[in-house]
Amino acid sequence: MSIVHPASLADTLDITSEAYFNDSPLPSPLRQETAMWIISRQVQSGANAGYFIPFAAETETRARLFTGELLHTNLARRHIQLIEAARVLRLLGIEHPAVVHSIRMAYQCMDTMCYSQFCAKGECKVLTIAYLRLLSLDGVPDSVARLASLLARLSDYRDGRGKWNSFPYFYMLLMLTEVNHPLAGQELEYTLPVCNKLSSQVWPSDSISKRRQAIITHVLARS
Repeated sequence: MSIVHPASLADTLDITSEAYFNDSPLPSPLRQETAMWIISRQVQSGANAGYFIPFAAETETRARLFTGELLHTNLARRHIQLIEAARVLRLLGIEHPAVVHSIRMAYQCMDTMCYSQFCAKGECKVLTIAYLRLLSLDGVPDSVARLASLLARLSDYRDGRGKWNSFPYFYMLLMLTEVNHPLAGQELEYTLPVCNKLSSQVWPSDSISKRRQAIITHVLARS
């Protein structure tokens, strides 16, 4: 059985991320196949080296985060797939030279971007959260120091009502539940009253709602 969607980079990243989100181990041959397929979508040279190429049909559909929030700009779509592809490759854990090289190329692309230093403008705020998710896996140069530095900025964007000004709420929660750092714990404590209210509401049965419910459960488990 394959989890690769032959005509969709986004779907392949999504279903692989879901397997790890649900703590469902993937057998080694499947991890190998998925990793090699993902790096086959990466540009190897030129001005776009390091970026991952979606299929033509994908550009006609609206891009979503793992937690369901829509993306509206081509920049966000391009970079969310860059960050997510690197993250998924790290999770797959294939120690193949081509995979190691692919991840290194992706890191080099991110290092030049504002979100790698924390950016709260437009949809770069989404990419900042995605980058924090990647940093939580380690492996990025100076990841521990970078993680602490970026997390320390989050409290500046609290809206006083348990959320963060214009940051996608559920994607933020997902990141905070994945990061093992006291600063992440402080932000979860801040949003706990909102999560308690959300936990008691009636949720639809679609896949995104199920993910959001699971995230709320993870938040409450951390409290």
